[in-house]
Amino acid sequence: MKKDDIRILLVDDEKEFVESLSERLSLRKLKADIAYDGEQALEALKKEKPDVMVLDLRMPGIDGLEVLREVKKKHPDIEVIVLTGHGSEEDEKEAERLGASAYLTKPVDLDELLEVLKKKKLKVLLVDDEKEFVESLSERLELRNLKAAVAYDGERALKMIKKEKPDVMVLDLRMPGIDGIEVLRRAKKKHPDMPIVVLTGHGTEEDEKEAFRLGASAYLRKPVDIDHLVGTLHSAWNTLRKAKKRFDTAMMAAALAQAGARDMARDAMDEIKDKERDENDEQG
Repeated sequence: MKKDDIRILLVDDEKEFVESLSERLSLRKLKADIAYDGEQALEALKKEKPDVMVLDLRMPGIDGLEVLREVKKKHPDIEVIVLTGHGSEEDEKEAERLGASAYLTKPVDLDELLEVLKKKKLKVLLVDDEKEFVESLSERLELRNLKAAVAYDGERALKMIKKEKPDVMVLDLRMPGIDGIEVLRRAKKKHPDMPIVVLTGHGTEEDEKEAFRLGASAYLRKPVDIDHLVGTLHSAWNTLRKAKKRFDTAMMAAALAQAGARDMARDAMDEIKDKERDENDEQG
């Protein structure tokens, strides 16, 4: 899909904000329709389905989380990006559990929003030797608009990520040949920015501690609730994306300072601090 072919629906009751955002997107060759509340958004879906919905949470009538729940129930192929100025950590977790592709906060950097809008389906690599289980899981993830590939052992998984790195890996621990802990160790050594979610039915408390020590983003046990898994996958990817953005900003600040542009470097570092402060405020 070409960038200017993406159909976008902006859902927000703040008319001035959402109309301004629509105009800014049009300057980037992206056409966006507008719904000013949840009810309008759900009615709009009956006429024409967008590829992406950008959704506020706090609205009169049907709120954003309920809209998200309805959209994913009836149209799981629609990407939903939450964009809110009044969310909480609990809202973010619930949005990701319900299948939101990303969770952004106002005021939003337009380039960051464009990056998420242009993001294709989340690519997930499932690594598990239980063929029936992993093939069923792959199909269930595809129904929730994730692109899933399968590796039936650790050796195959390492070869696959060498050719093409997935956005997230879901990794069993007990496998013949190279076990999950060793796959995790090697994968994080080569790709430290790749989120890895452990999903196992035979792990121990020591395995869990070792997995987190090696850099696992989450540790889940079988059988797993599919909505909880989908939320965990999106959360893991979003967390790594935010960390990478901060790292890139810090590197830019260092380069500016070295070049003598100390005021610009200070502004870049202040941006990082402001983001961290906002997140800390949301958490408590």
